[in-house]
Amino acid sequence: MRWAAFPGSVELSRELFVSLGAPGLFAVAFLEFFLFPVPPDFVLVPLAVANPTLAFGYAAVATAGSVLAGGLGFLVGRAGGRRVLDGRFAGDRVERAEAYVERHGAATVAVGAFAPIPEGYELLSVASGALGLAPRSYLAASLAGRGGKYFLEAAVVLALGEAARSLGETQLYAVLGVAALVAVLAYLLGRRWRPTLFGSATD
Repeated sequence: MRWAAFPGSVELSRELFVSLGAPGLFAVAFLEFFLFPVPPDFVLVPLAVANPTLAFGYAAVATAGSVLAGGLGFLVGRAGGRRVLDGRFAGDRVERAEAYVERHGAATVAVGAFAPIPEGYELLSVASGALGLAPRSYLAASLAGRGGKYFLEAAVVLALGEAARSLGETQLYAVLGVAALVAVLAYLLGRRWRPTLFGSATD
């Protein structure tokens, strides 16, 4: 994982942002979009452990910072088009992102915003703007994905209490990964079974 490359400096940076409270969490959530090496998850968790009554408030702060940064990425993609995508990301990743966004639309952004995939949310945000996804759909998907991720982490803290502080990167992301997989399966099954359950629009 990217933040393991410089454990000493990353740990010091994380402690600095934790010491700043909600403003520090907002800052790191915003900067993470631009490949800042400190994941906001590991600022959110100790803050929520220390102040359980504010856990969901911290989740809202992290969501706001991250979605704001994603919105800037969306605007960059909308202004620069495919040229920005090709200049920033590897061609094969761009092609896959393009295919997913064109096929599944905002659902792709929601899953990418939720899942702990390096550069995933950044790529999909820029791609959504470049491919002309409706701003309202993009914003709703970003809020659902990022909000779902951080509010789930806040709920984990409330469930585990002080024990949540010892969760490592792999453990925390494993929980999020399972939840993301469940969300994808639910979406795909919903698309498949909805016409059977509710009938066609012309019935």
